[in-house]
Amino acid sequence: MSDRSTEIPQTAGVGLVQKTLQVLDLFQLDRPNWSQSELTQATGMPRSTINRLVRFLTDRGYLALPEGRNRYTLGPAAIDLGRRASALFDFREICQPALEQLARQTTETVLLTSVVSAGNAVRCVDQIESTREGLRVFEQIGAVFPLHAGAAPKAVLAFLPEEDRKRYLSRPMSAITGATIIDPDLLERDLRSTRNRGYSVSREETYEGVAGVGAPFFWSDGRPAGSMAVAMPIQRASGEAIAWCGDLLQQACSKVDELHSTQRRGPEQKAASR
Repeated sequence: MSDRSTEIPQTAGVGLVQKTLQVLDLFQLDRPNWSQSELTQATGMPRSTINRLVRFLTDRGYLALPEGRNRYTLGPAAIDLGRRASALFDFREICQPALEQLARQTTETVLLTSVVSAGNAVRCVDQIESTREGLRVFEQIGAVFPLHAGAAPKAVLAFLPEEDRKRYLSRPMSAITGATIIDPDLLERDLRSTRNRGYSVSREETYEGVAGVGAPFFWSDGRPAGSMAVAMPIQRASGEAIAWCGDLLQQACSKVDELHSTQRRGPEQKAASR
């Protein structure tokens, strides 16, 4: 026989969590601000329930009410939680099959990067080295690159939301080599070309004698989570080779996006079927 005295509080607790998450899920990039009346209308919850939830979340920093306004935004605790989740999420397992396929197809070095928590750089988290004889390119796992230098970082910068991209371009940028683009106008034109093609191109921007091609993969909210790139000696970086690698990278990143989306939907679909 079950103990109904314990079942009721547990059920109520789960319901409260569901309502709390329902409120937090409304705060999206395209709708970052909500009033209590809008939350009430969107969720269908009683106004008193929304009032209690909003006060609870605000007290704990998951929501914030900017001074002089009656509209709530995500607070520092929610932002910190998201950053910790991003830092702990390991794309290496998801990307490994795509990286291995790219390595077989191109026989060049392929790299995997993730956006660092500050959002102004990428970190090399994995690579598969070229199997070619003679000249080959290598990268150090853990190396960090600013978003304006190199194919893998520029693939991320090009697809950031416009406001974030402009904010980055307004900062002082340092050159790594003589070919690093640090003029904001020139860099914006290069990023526009990247968006039009779907992949970035770098020629000696981080290392002399090295060319690269990169494409981004994304979080579920549409922000770049990282990139995959092919690195090769400049002698092998013909226009045809660059375009071929760019197409392969876009296909690989699309597969990663689909796999990530499928894994994310899995628990939700299971819960809905119960």
